[in-house]
Amino acid sequence: MRFFRRSLVALGVAAMLPTVVFAAVSVFYLLRAERERVTTATVEQSRIVMTLVDTQLQRHLAALGVLSSSIYFENKKWNEFYVRMQRLLAANPLWESLVVIDAQLRREIFDLHRPFGEQVPLTEMHERDLTRVISTGVPMVGDIESHEHPVVWIYVPVRDGAAISYVIAVSLKSHIFQDILTAYAGADGTAAIVDADGDFVARSLDYAERIGTPATQYVRDAIRNGKGGLYSGTTYEGLKNYTAYSVSASGWSTHLAVASGSIDTPTRLSFVAAGIAGLGGLVLGGFLVVLVLRDIAERRRAEEMLRQSQKMEAIGQLTGGIAHDFNNLLTAVIGNLDMIRNRAAGNDRLQRMADNALEAARKGAKLSSQLLAFSRSQRMNVGPVDLAQLLGGMSGLLAQSVGPSVRVDVRIDEDARFVVSDANQLELALLNLAVNARDAMPEGGTLTLNARQVQAAESGLPHVELAVTDTGVGMTDEVRSRAIEPFYTTKPTGQGTGLGLSQVYAVARESGGTLTIDSEPGRGTTVSMMLPAGAPPVVKTDVAAQLPTTVPGAQSREQRRVLVVDDDKLVRRFMSDSLRSLQYHVTEAESGAQALATMERERFDLLVVDFAMPGMNGAEAARMAQERQPGIKVLMVSGYADSAAVEAALGTARLLRKPFDLAELGSAVAETLADVR
Repeated sequence: MRFFRRSLVALGVAAMLPTVVFAAVSVFYLLRAERERVTTATVEQSRIVMTLVDTQLQRHLAALGVLSSSIYFENKKWNEFYVRMQRLLAANPLWESLVVIDAQLRREIFDLHRPFGEQVPLTEMHERDLTRVISTGVPMVGDIESHEHPVVWIYVPVRDGAAISYVIAVSLKSHIFQDILTAYAGADGTAAIVDADGDFVARSLDYAERIGTPATQYVRDAIRNGKGGLYSGTTYEGLKNYTAYSVSASGWSTHLAVASGSIDTPTRLSFVAAGIAGLGGLVLGGFLVVLVLRDIAERRRAEEMLRQSQKMEAIGQLTGGIAHDFNNLLTAVIGNLDMIRNRAAGNDRLQRMADNALEAARKGAKLSSQLLAFSRSQRMNVGPVDLAQLLGGMSGLLAQSVGPSVRVDVRIDEDARFVVSDANQLELALLNLAVNARDAMPEGGTLTLNARQVQAAESGLPHVELAVTDTGVGMTDEVRSRAIEPFYTTKPTGQGTGLGLSQVYAVARESGGTLTIDSEPGRGTTVSMMLPAGAPPVVKTDVAAQLPTTVPGAQSREQRRVLVVDDDKLVRRFMSDSLRSLQYHVTEAESGAQALATMERERFDLLVVDFAMPGMNGAEAARMAQERQPGIKVLMVSGYADSAAVEAALGTARLLRKPFDLAELGSAVAETLADVR
């Protein structure tokens, strides 16, 4: 009997042993994979920060590249150039100073920090960097210069034929790199930006004391040995860590520290888990595996959401800035084309050419609106939208967009007819979905637009599910998980921007709803926009239409004095010419300060001012103008991306969004002067 019991125990141990070994090995490799994931994620974050730093440096190098083609390097009227550069320096708050160096004589022409004509010998740093620029012949990022206000020098050569005759140098305020590091590297860890000589440009710890000083030997060794990766070391504060780093072409590098425990702990835990599994048996081993898997999955989801949020924020800032500059350009293009068309009356060929150009420019304005919708900086005009009326009005456009091989089926429940959204943006979103569906059905098929009322799971409030379904090829899980990422597309180069679904997602979120995608390969795709249910819109009386065409005692247009303020010369000229063509008396100013100086000499009925200007923005200029001339009306124009910032600063002023044409400008000015509200 004892032998039998011993055999049973041996058999049980033998049966458990493979399971215990399997559990121990599984936990070991899972924790090892966790270490690799933490390492990869931190290295990628370091590359992102380095990319942002390089983008900032290239922006200023490009600005110096434009200056290098100045006529003053030919006529050598340095005193005039000095005055112009002083104005440029005042308009660039990130520049500390600007120096022009004679590369042949190796001496300064002028330094904006000193009066013109006062020269001093080149500093040792300028001598060294000048030698580098002359030997390479290309723009260069120098090293940090540490003093009361630390700066980073950048250099651009000016060529006279094959030879380098001059060098332009600008000192950038180092806090711009500290701001990037703080915003994207986090405030809890240890992080740094280091120049090509291994000196700190920015640092999350003891910034004021360490700026411009040499980094640790661990940092310098890593920069010499490779372009990126992970190394272990100790900070000046005695903190042991692993550091992910990335080195750019300029020689600068970013370093993001990870606590040693994040790397070493998974390795130690793997051996502990193996011992526990061996002692505890199948139950403990299986329980531990489940816990580790769950913890890793939750951490991965959380960190993936954080990285995605940072990436979307960075791309949103980029697209918002591009759209702002694009709107300024389009304002001048659309406005002047509109004036050309109006003045070409009787010339059918010239009018047709102007119409074609205007159509292309307005398509550009729609693309700019798409970018602003993605960046979530442009506030939509949200209100009740009649889906039946919307889809009825765009039925012809839908049919043209999908082609004759695709049948369009629209089904709208009566209780799901009205939603809360922006009609223009919603129409654009549906067109994007229709085009995507058409591309997914190359052999033809059916496109179904279905609207039905549902209850939101979280709030229980009525919502409308607007579903767009196709019978196309469908999506894989990988494609579906990335479908709403901006600029992600499966279409061939030149056939898709990757902004379509991200714009649809932005419309749904800005409307207070959500977006879901249901798709399988070979079974089609359904994209559902869950939008808040709306009520029929209230018909409002058009106050402007009831105004008399003439007001007793009112001034004529020729008597109305308008001050136009915009730092963009092309936009300012268009607005001034347009208002003069409408018989207004117009005065121009290129900045808020110049406008206020003009108001000291003249009185005006209306101030037309751009919001985003260097130095004093439009809201500040308008406030000071009303203090000087109480009763002056204000019309603010803006192509600025951040709608919330603009509207918060408006006060009592009206807002006209760029781009606009002659008719829109004239209507806004007339309504502002009449004070129609």
